[in-house]
Amino acid sequence: MDTRRSILLAALVAFVIRAAIGLALPVAPAWDGVVYERAASAIAAGEGYTRRALSPHGSDAPTAFYPVGWPAALALWRGLGMPRALDPLLQALLGALAVPLAALFAGRLAGRRAAAWGAWLVAVWPGGALGSASWMSEPLFTLLLAGAVALAVRRSATALVASAVLFALAAYVRPTALAIAPLVLAAAVWSPGASRPIRLARMAGAAALALAVALVILSPWLARNRAALGGAALSTNGGANLLVGTASSRFLHVPRAIDCRADGELARDRCRRERALERIAADPLTWLARVPLKLAHTFGYESSAAVQLARALGVREPLRAPLVWIGVAVSSAYWLALLALAIRGFARSRARARLLALAPCLAIALVHSVYFGGDRYHAPLVPLVAALAAAALARRPRQALRADCRDRRAIAHR
Repeated sequence: MDTRRSILLAALVAFVIRAAIGLALPVAPAWDGVVYERAASAIAAGEGYTRRALSPHGSDAPTAFYPVGWPAALALWRGLGMPRALDPLLQALLGALAVPLAALFAGRLAGRRAAAWGAWLVAVWPGGALGSASWMSEPLFTLLLAGAVALAVRRSATALVASAVLFALAAYVRPTALAIAPLVLAAAVWSPGASRPIRLARMAGAAALALAVALVILSPWLARNRAALGGAALSTNGGANLLVGTASSRFLHVPRAIDCRADGELARDRCRRERALERIAADPLTWLARVPLKLAHTFGYESSAAVQLARALGVREPLRAPLVWIGVAVSSAYWLALLALAIRGFARSRARARLLALAPCLAIALVHSVYFGGDRYHAPLVPLVAALAAAALARRPRQALRADCRDRRAIAHR
């Protein structure tokens, strides 16, 4: 089959699988999706992004606890007249659009055959299919990250600026994008033939470009928070996440014994951050000892999509349900197989492109070593990991393989 047709077919299959799961099952918002859906409904109704998003009994005071990007995108979808029941259709569309981007990047890594493999590896990704039946932000962040990296690989000035724009938009969804963008754009301009000063200057310039573009695009949201909350914060949950990371290797609610009682969202975030830094300084070895577990929780398995889907279906204790464990096993096996293939494909792919795939993985690892781990945080990396895996699966054309077989048979008969 022609490569383009194969990629389009993979995208269609991805959409059908995701839409079927999201529309056929009686899902409702769960986990953070409850906040995102409530916020989207309020924004679509013209009520703004307030603390009512965090709790039905919250006040009308503005909030920035969670980034506004995904609720705003969902509100635009609602603005098209779409009811909540069709929200999974948007998730299915976002998941399907990531397929050709994975194919584009895989093609840059290892050619056309890799492009087709990359598309299908993302299309049938179990975690992506199960995760689309949710109101979580992963599908949108995954799409924006894949698009930004696919643009960066082109290396032209226009493509690099466009990549920086997508990273800035991704930061509205998850601030982690600001850690990824400088590494990716620096890798994009890396040139082994240049002298070290020139190479470092180019990489520093690209990183500065990423941050400058991000600052321009994020400035309306930062200005809003400065006026409404008293500080130009992108979100106000960073302090809580850092504090949790001093007490646990994975998510838990901030323990009351170490939490702050400061008034005001921004003041509480600042207090939590300061308290976290104090705890790290008081016992750095314990904090560092949690890093391997944080990375294991981030990259060692894939359970969130299956567990979240069970909660969305009303299952109170998902980990006691056999079907959930089957979903976890299938998703984890697929993810770990992708990782194993990606390690093989890394050596077989083009040097600059594989650096672009490595940069987001390194950034995610660093961020969640500092904060806390969780397998859903590796989901946005799947199109890039799948592209590397595709490089391992893409073999030589059949004609070449047949020629090799004929040569071997001829040698055997001599």
